[in-house]
Amino acid sequence: MIDIAGLPAHILLIHGVVVLAPIAGLAAILFAALPRWRSYLAWPLGVLSLGLVPLSLLTAEAGEQLEETRPASALIREHAEQGDVLRAVSVVFFVVVAAALIAAYDPIGRRFSFLGRLRTNRAVRITLLVVSAAVGAFFIYQSIITGHSGAASVWAA
Repeated sequence: MIDIAGLPAHILLIHGVVVLAPIAGLAAILFAALPRWRSYLAWPLGVLSLGLVPLSLLTAEAGEQLEETRPASALIREHAEQGDVLRAVSVVFFVVVAAALIAAYDPIGRRFSFLGRLRTNRAVRITLLVVSAAVGAFFIYQSIITGHSGAASVWAA
């Protein structure tokens, strides 16, 4: 089992996911909704979405190892299932956000021809922004649900 300073790593790593996932989801919503903020949000959003993928994968792996050392219960199984969904959502979130960033953020003020329709087609750009906001909202929701089910599995009597 992965441990950090004698504590199961899952217990420590989960705090990063629980804090950073809603921030990233909110940033994706704001990026899509507020064009004037895009230049301020693009890099933090890109870094957060990329960083959450390995963090959520490592947290899930540590959680699976912790699950093997604990007695099975319905609450722990529910939390593990929610964690599996959150792990998948973090990957989908990164892919969608990356596409939205490429389509809607142009740091040097000119369109690159090799990106073709992704950058020049307004409907594609708007669709990607709407989808990224929706996935961001779901990422927030899923991180809350997963965190709640984990807390319930620990604190339920």
